[in-house]
Amino acid sequence: MRKSTIILSVLLYASIVSIVYLLADRYVFRSFAPDIEDQAILGEMTMMVLESQQYKAIAAKETVYAVKQGVDRFNSGDPSSVYSYEIAIVTDKDTYGFTCDDDACTAVSNGSWGGDLYQDIHPILPIGGVKK
Repeated sequence: MRKSTIILSVLLYASIVSIVYLLADRYVFRSFAPDIEDQAILGEMTMMVLESQQYKAIAAKETVYAVKQGVDRFNSGDPSSVYSYEIAIVTDKDTYGFTCDDDACTAVSNGSWGGDLYQDIHPILPIGGVKK
């Protein structure tokens, strides 16, 4: 084989690999990143969570460090479903996931519990009253 053929083959291979990587990365990013419409829905859901009795009970017992909004369309049968949205309440003891109760999202409830983000580390920002 000629030297130029080898160089062109390597460049073609590198280009194909780069394109496949970028497409896969973009697909995964879009599966978990909220767009403008998602942000509006998540904002309304956050207000519903903060007004719910379940959140008030959690906030009364534990120190709330963060309220995180998320969307997960990756393994969903219907990517536009309201069940793809989740509001996570991160406290000093646990992380609570709130999702919509029905298709119209007339109410939200705590449906999942996760690990504690701040179990081994302290909050990043100097939240009042938290000592290292």
